[in-house]
Amino acid sequence: MLSRRTFLAATATAATAALTAPAWLPGLASTASAAASLPVTLQNNSGASTAVYAYISGADSTGWPGFVGSDGAFHRLPNPSATLTPAPDYAIALGASGTSTTVTLTDYVIGGRVWFSVGKKIQFFVNPGTVPGLVQPGFTPSDPNWLTNWTFCEFTYNSTNLYANISYVDLVASPVSMRTTGSSGTQTVSPLPAGALSSIASGLVAQHASDGAPWDTLVATDSSGAVLRVMSPVHSATDFGGYWNPYLDQVWSRFAGTPLTVDTQSFGTFTGTVSGGVLTFSGLNDDGVAFTRPSASDIFSCNSGPLYNSGGDARGAVAARLGAALNRSTLLLAGGENQPGGVTPAQYYTNAVTNHYARLVHKYASIGYAFPYDDVGPTGSAPVDGHLQDYAPTSWTISLGSGVTGSGGGGGGGGGGTGVSAYSTIAASGYSAQSGTGTESCSDTGGGLDVGWISSGDWLKYQGVDFGSSSPRRVLARLASGAASGVSGAVQFRLDSTSGPVIAEVDIANTGGWQSWQTIPMNLSGTATGVHDLYLTFSGGSGGDFVNVHWFSFSAT
Repeated sequence: MLSRRTFLAATATAATAALTAPAWLPGLASTASAAASLPVTLQNNSGASTAVYAYISGADSTGWPGFVGSDGAFHRLPNPSATLTPAPDYAIALGASGTSTTVTLTDYVIGGRVWFSVGKKIQFFVNPGTVPGLVQPGFTPSDPNWLTNWTFCEFTYNSTNLYANISYVDLVASPVSMRTTGSSGTQTVSPLPAGALSSIASGLVAQHASDGAPWDTLVATDSSGAVLRVMSPVHSATDFGGYWNPYLDQVWSRFAGTPLTVDTQSFGTFTGTVSGGVLTFSGLNDDGVAFTRPSASDIFSCNSGPLYNSGGDARGAVAARLGAALNRSTLLLAGGENQPGGVTPAQYYTNAVTNHYARLVHKYASIGYAFPYDDVGPTGSAPVDGHLQDYAPTSWTISLGSGVTGSGGGGGGGGGGTGVSAYSTIAASGYSAQSGTGTESCSDTGGGLDVGWISSGDWLKYQGVDFGSSSPRRVLARLASGAASGVSGAVQFRLDSTSGPVIAEVDIANTGGWQSWQTIPMNLSGTATGVHDLYLTFSGGSGGDFVNVHWFSFSAT
């Protein structure tokens, strides 16, 4: 299941993007054009002593499925005469842990995935049809890949852009991270934190012990008991049955007497009440699919039964917001009668009956969708996806295991550098850890995301920043502020910890608005050489938010 963002990026064209690009897909109308050639560096940072393989699957511009081979060319799959025919082997064998292998794409690929497997190859199959169907690894013990350690990220690469993301809509598995360079500077997406997979698995087992629901069946382990992956409940082999019934009883009772207002944030606002077991919104054409009480599978998938979502219309927008409210169990809260803006993200998943898979994913992972409409929220709230988007990319690096190493570019394979270059443009949203902040769509040149909701005591961490053998002389930071008049705060650049030595600092006050950007130069007050974890810390601001950060870069002059 491709996340909503990847699907739209895969199918959008430059001609229609300017007219239809939604607010959560920033900058799609850019006039830059992605070249047909792109170096893709596949890093094995797994720490595994066994063989590691990569695969690049997707479809060509006609929608025909296939794989990118080690030669970088797209190879269309043959249309078989029998069902479940094994696909040709396009595995790209990676070197030992700590090494990289670069494949240069020579064709565009849409609706794609980059797969990794450890110790064993993935078995892909093909079904015949007018267009053959690629059968990918499944979610039941009968699948031949059940005991294989595999993971993936999603992407599309066309003449408009490279768009890649890490999503947990289907599952959480071995960590993957990414970096791109190109017209949007250097962008990074950090991997799942160490230990997060096992923590999510343990949390689901504990939740099963608490409420008896089959959360524990979402955890897949190998023969030794090691966790291979944790699946979304939409893929549960065990029926959740009436799990949601006690919650739905209360919701349907509440809105029989209290109007429920849904702001579609694009098609206007609709208000509905429950009558005869049906939630009916005045003035909304439900296309014959009434909002009756959904089942557990309807809620988890956000795309079946009454939560059927046909895409870009008002009913679909209402269904997405209902699906998000149900997964997060926000409809019974004070303010829950106004969706999605009546409640804050801090109130999500606080009911005993909720999507505990999504709760645990967001507890242990700072990015990544946990269900298809996980970006729905109050206007201006932080998105939760982990994506990269560049309209003229020059390199794309994907790492299995720990974070991406090296300083970017399309270099060949054999070991990588020690960290991202301090002299590259480092996207603020590419942090490896943070406290107290959020990301949002950025209207600054280059688009992408900025980091906001920053107040005193918050911090951002960038792992493995390489300053080289001589210290830079200054740092440039792209900052904006909509803080109240007279309110200012300090942005500090520190080495190795939130209390480490300050090498640069600037006070920032209102710049004219939260998207009114200025490039602020700061001379270094200390020296920095070699590789360090870099921290941005924030103080002052009179207790409120006082700055947004888009990017920063160090300079030798």
